[in-house]
Amino acid sequence: MKAQNWFAVGLDFVIVVVGVFVGLQVQDWNDSRKERVEEGVLMVRLFEEARPLIDAHERELASLRSRAEVLIGVNPVLFSQAPSRAITEPECRRISASHVHRRPSDELPVLDEMLETGRFDLLRDAKVKDSLRAYLLLRERGRAYYEEAVNELFRLHSRFPSLVIVSRLPVTSDSDISWGGLSGDGYRWVPACDVDGMRANAAFLNEYVDNLSRINTLTSFVAERRDHLLELKDTLADLTARQGRAPGLK
Repeated sequence: MKAQNWFAVGLDFVIVVVGVFVGLQVQDWNDSRKERVEEGVLMVRLFEEARPLIDAHERELASLRSRAEVLIGVNPVLFSQAPSRAITEPECRRISASHVHRRPSDELPVLDEMLETGRFDLLRDAKVKDSLRAYLLLRERGRAYYEEAVNELFRLHSRFPSLVIVSRLPVTSDSDISWGGLSGDGYRWVPACDVDGMRANAAFLNEYVDNLSRINTLTSFVAERRDHLLELKDTLADLTARQGRAPGLK
């Protein structure tokens, strides 16, 4: 024991400890660098996937608002607040299809992947994370309402066949629009509305109003998600530009 070179032993011990410490620090630095690279990839993917989803929302809003504009225009006639007149073919198509509610687009695949793989916390920006959490809540509310809206459909042409009569008529020009499909070559489905019968039928009007209410609420959900996605896209663009990851994002 007395002959042992304690200085050399101590030096070896210090070298081992320092070596382990440096090794752990290098590993931590390398892991952190990999996480930041992965975070950058996720941010860019979020931005790129938000853009087509916003475009889809814009198309859906345009379609919903176009439907609403036609129906709002015919409402005074149906509810006897304007003189009775013939319901045009486009108006009758909109009335007949007022129960149709297509499921809105709302998927952000990279967000779902982050949640499934536990990589959501790789995102460090609190504003981005809060925005994504808020979007998830909006999406779940919208999906729940959609399920409720299509749970009981008021198909007015089926429930009131004397008020909405569907005929199979020859196609006379390229501009002719068919209501529905499988009418056969050279023919199309054309609904005709009995305006006076509709004005006098309280059950029809009540169900028609229910359909309008669902269209209006679905429109509100789509608009709210669109606006939220626009804010998220701008936040992502500013953040990635500041960090120098993708300066050309717009």
